[in-house]
Amino acid sequence: MNIKHLTISGIALLLGTAIVGTAIAQELTNEQKTVTCRLKTEVDQRKGNGQKLVFLPLLGTVRKQVSSPFRATLQPDTEYVFVATCDGNCKDLNLTLTDASGQEIAASQKAGELSSISFTPPSQGEYQIAAKPGECTTAEGCSFGMGIFVPASASVPNASKIPAEIAQFRLCQ
Repeated sequence: MNIKHLTISGIALLLGTAIVGTAIAQELTNEQKTVTCRLKTEVDQRKGNGQKLVFLPLLGTVRKQVSSPFRATLQPDTEYVFVATCDGNCKDLNLTLTDASGQEIAASQKAGELSSISFTPPSQGEYQIAAKPGECTTAEGCSFGMGIFVPASASVPNASKIPAEIAQFRLCQ
C-alpha cells in the first residue's frame, strides 16, 4: 500500500469523524434541552416500570393552535402509551390520536408537565398522533417532544432500533 492511499484514507476518516461529531454536538436551544431532558426522565422512569421506548423520540417545534402530526403503524393487542412534553413557553399541550380515516380515538390526559394517551389497537393499522399546544408565549413557537412506549415484553416488528444510549440524552447527565 502506498503513502498516497494512506493519506487519502486518513483524511476521509478525520473528515467523517468531524461530521459525525458535529451532528451529535449540534447546539440545542435551552427550550430543546428542557424538552430533551424531560423526555429522558420519562424514558428512565418508564424503563423502571417495565416499559420500553419503541420508536426514537420525536422532537419538534409547533406554533400556538397548530397541530404537528406523526404517523405510525401500530400492532394489535399491544398497549401503546404516547407521552409528550413541551418547553416552558408552552401551555396546555394536547395530544390527539386518530385512525387512518381521521376518526378521533383518544385525547390526552394531563399529568403535570406531561400529556399522555394509552391505547391498545384492536388490529394492525396506521394511526396519527398529533401534538397541539393551546398557547405558546414566544413567536417562534414551542419546542416539544414525544415518546411512544410499550410493555418491555411486547414484540413490535416495526420498532426503531434504539441505541443503548440516545445521543441527545447525553446533555442531561
